[in-house]
Amino acid sequence: MLFLQKLSRVPLTSRSALQGVTGVIVFSLKLLDGVHVGSGELNLIVRDLNAVKRFSREILAKKNIERVGAEIVNLISIGLKFVKLGTKLCIPGSTLKGVVRTRLELIAGKRGSGDTASACLTFAGPPLTKLPTPGSQGWRHARIWGRAVSIDREAESYLEEEFVSELCPICNLFGAPGVASRTLFSNACCDNCSTHVCTVSEYNMRLEILSPGTVLKGSIALRGVVVEELGLLLIGMGFDGNNFKPILIGRLKYAGEGMGRALFSLEKLIVAIYSVDYLEKLGVGVKQGDEGYVVEGDELKKLVYTAFAKARERYPDIEPFSEAEEKERISQQLNLVRCS
Repeated sequence: MLFLQKLSRVPLTSRSALQGVTGVIVFSLKLLDGVHVGSGELNLIVRDLNAVKRFSREILAKKNIERVGAEIVNLISIGLKFVKLGTKLCIPGSTLKGVVRTRLELIAGKRGSGDTASACLTFAGPPLTKLPTPGSQGWRHARIWGRAVSIDREAESYLEEEFVSELCPICNLFGAPGVASRTLFSNACCDNCSTHVCTVSEYNMRLEILSPGTVLKGSIALRGVVVEELGLLLIGMGFDGNNFKPILIGRLKYAGEGMGRALFSLEKLIVAIYSVDYLEKLGVGVKQGDEGYVVEGDELKKLVYTAFAKARERYPDIEPFSEAEEKERISQQLNLVRCS
């Protein structure tokens, strides 16, 4: 029988309330490994067109089908291109938001060991009843996240209600069906990015990869986010109370050796005028400049540490965790594939 975690709920925050922090976080994302986020554009790469034509005729004639099937797979591969907006290579904001939110959902409930959880799994797949065998779908993901993917949680009740009154803290912050998000992630883009193409022979793929060391820039718009919710967002981005730790992004992030690690850093926070008083009451200095009201430097660090502490106090089941470091720690067990 699966262990059932109770769901911790909070009152729904009004989407028009002038509370907490409304503004824009400006961030950098440094890639520590190669990263691929696909555009959805697929190219069929044929190494020997004449051989493929010959094999095709044999298949149509129903000759040597087993041999042809075994040989033709070595002559054809799939090419996957990176997302591009205009001339810029970008990681979509929807991808980043999904990564941050999913991390919080898996971390909640002390990664499966707590009695209660501050995040629902209403839209996730069913919990695992046993660890997948090596080679089966999701087996590396299950070993990295452990018990977090093997527990069941109470479902959200608001989906059956006419009016939403309370919901889990993560849905309250990131949104859900019928509930607007209070965080909006921009695309993270880079100019003159360095890319290369690598082949993953195990999956018969050729991927366009953003090279390690690439730095992308982006922003997160906040609407009425109180300090402990800001702390939740930071934990989802990899902050552990001292530093930002690497997280995993992109295709083959669990399966690929030297794939997926990325590191967030914050540059500044630009806020609305009605957020200034809230921040100053927290002991955070705000200065007025050309961009408006800005928190940066030591004052931004002070806000980050304060937000983290408030989040840990309010949501003790959400503990910092780096799946990238865990992947590294158990890499010998994962039979990672190489991109060459």
